[in-house]
Amino acid sequence: MHAIALYNSKGGVGKSTLTLFFADFLASLQVAGRPLRVLVIDLDAQGSSSTALLGAVVTQQARQASHTIGHLALQLAEGQQPTLEPFLLLRPQSPGGHPPLPTVAVLLPERESIFNFDANPLQSLTLLLRTLKPALARRFDVVLLDLPGGLDERHLLAINALVMSDSVVVPIEPTRLAIHALPETVRMIQYVQGIHGQGAPHFLGLILNRTDRRSRQFRLHVSGMVQHFQKSGTPCFDNFLPNAPELANATDDTLAVQSLRERYGGYYPHVKRVVKELFDRWQAIPTGQPTNP
Repeated sequence: MHAIALYNSKGGVGKSTLTLFFADFLASLQVAGRPLRVLVIDLDAQGSSSTALLGAVVTQQARQASHTIGHLALQLAEGQQPTLEPFLLLRPQSPGGHPPLPTVAVLLPERESIFNFDANPLQSLTLLLRTLKPALARRFDVVLLDLPGGLDERHLLAINALVMSDSVVVPIEPTRLAIHALPETVRMIQYVQGIHGQGAPHFLGLILNRTDRRSRQFRLHVSGMVQHFQKSGTPCFDNFLPNAPELANATDDTLAVQSLRERYGGYYPHVKRVVKELFDRWQAIPTGQPTNP
């Protein structure tokens, strides 16, 4: 199993959208004669990626039943060994009799339980690494962790999620404000690498989102940022996602579609290339050789 965190200290740069895209396309891949088994763990209390995958009704019912990542983490912190199945929610069948999209499982968030977990300053920062990750490894090939923005040392559950991650990618928009947030993002990744003790999570690179390389802002700011990180051994992904309203529409769980090509329309090749590069990058990580931002 490989756990990939999507993280940027700045909000609104596309972490949840990319989580959905990665889940869709990775779950459609065939490896060793079967589809990849994909789990999304949504740690952002807004629940954007989990709602896009499950729909508002299912997410509300799960929260009412206390079947969320926060409730699960609290039980693990108390030394319990809960059965995972009630917490692992599968994307429902497509409405209207359409063929189902690729199967994706979800662990969704709930604000109060996350707050209760974070409220204990003695909470172990390696809890999920020690207790949850081994259990998930028996069920899944890929785990995508959608982390909130504004992360700092007080957010103990989200830090736990970063600690259990094998790799991290940083979505970023080509704006000056987004670039200013990068040093804090790098600081938190390095902080978590120190907790893990084995150099994980590996830093796979930056993914440009809502990007037009012909724009003035890209020429003024982003090209220099990319060159800076490349010199430090942290490259930007070769592929990027364009600034396209149609891609935002792909997160609408009420739209009935018959295939990923229909879901993503003319931007299907863009997303596919980004996901393939992600797959190739994590497959190329030498065992025991972390990459640092």
